[in-house]
Order: sequence, then C-alpha cells, then structure tokens
Amino acid sequence: MNETYEWLYENYARELQRELQETEAAAIERFAAAVHLSARDRIDLADCIAALRFYCGVRSFALGLRMGMDLMEEPFPTAS
Repeated sequence: MNETYEWLYENYARELQRELQETEAAAIERFAAAVHLSARDRIDLADCIAALRFYCGVRSFALGLRMGMDLMEEPFPTAS
C-alpha cells in the first residue's frame, strides 16, 4: 500500500472502522433479540452489514482521496 494511504488508514480510518464495528455489533444484538433471530440469521445479518460498511468505506475513502487530489491541483497551471 502507498505510504500516504497507509498513514491515512492508520491515523484515521482504522479507529473509525473499529468504532463502527462495535456500534454495529451492539445494534445487531439489540435487533436480533427483539425479533428473535437464530444464531445463523445473526451471522448473516452481521455479514451483510459488514459488507455494506466495507463497500461504503472504500468508496468514501476513494472519494476523499480524490477530493484531496483535486484541492492540490493548481487552479491555473502554468506552461512548462
């Protein structure tokens, strides 16, 4: 992984992902208890939510990087 991306992940994304995972686990448990999900259904639900978090996380990270790259561009590039 590129050093910049690695640094960004380690200093921003990793801890946020951990917090989101803990919050999701608690929400899944509350929901599962309320609707009496089986152990297998709880696993399926957790897998679906984790897949969505991964997909949205990757997209958000990529969009953030793209925005940063756009901000770094010179608004009026000079001729070389």
